[in-house]
Amino acid sequence: NTTSALGVIKPEFTLNDVMYGDPENNQKITPGVAGDAAMPAGEAWQGDFPQLDLIASERNLASRERDSMMARERRLKTALRGVAEEYDIVLIDCPPSLGLLTVNALTACTHALLVSEPRVSSVEGLSEMVTTIAEVQENLNDDIEVVGVVVNKKRKGRVDQETWIRRMIDDFDDLVLDPYLPDREVFAKAQAAALPLKAFGAASQPLRDDLQRLAHQVWKGSEE
Repeated sequence: NTTSALGVIKPEFTLNDVMYGDPENNQKITPGVAGDAAMPAGEAWQGDFPQLDLIASERNLASRERDSMMARERRLKTALRGVAEEYDIVLIDCPPSLGLLTVNALTACTHALLVSEPRVSSVEGLSEMVTTIAEVQENLNDDIEVVGVVVNKKRKGRVDQETWIRRMIDDFDDLVLDPYLPDREVFAKAQAAALPLKAFGAASQPLRDDLQRLAHQVWKGSEE
């Protein structure tokens, strides 16, 4: 997951602790408590990204999907109050599901960036996500906007993938961002080694260029 990929091992205070709330105060969320959990990324990331912080996750975070307290959809937003303003960008990495954790993220954010592989289950999941976002807009966060759709793990010569990409373009038009991210081994190596792509030199340069172009488009779209 993102925590291990950014070189953080055995964090003491995690997002699960933040979302659980204060055990001495009926599990209420203290506004801004997420700031207490923010920590620097691993040493390998500090050279190029000296101000890259994260709130670490852990497996027990999945248990928060079963929380039943009042205003449970707004707990992350409360925890981030006053903290998000200290950063240029705050990215909330969501699980590949439409449960309570994802709804918390959508309630707390201003923009949603959707990612899909060009295959049937992933593309169909996009439609379900858009439906969820519409419900969140109506009931919890009317500021949220979809800023784009990223096509991930594209392989050359796959006719079936081209079919699903055309389906995404039919459904989302110019929200589908170009370039499409290729399925590259170097990304898996970087994630496993908890290193930035730059550490793999020329082998990672095409993928880094693609990611840079996508980042510019997302940033531009978020300002419109």
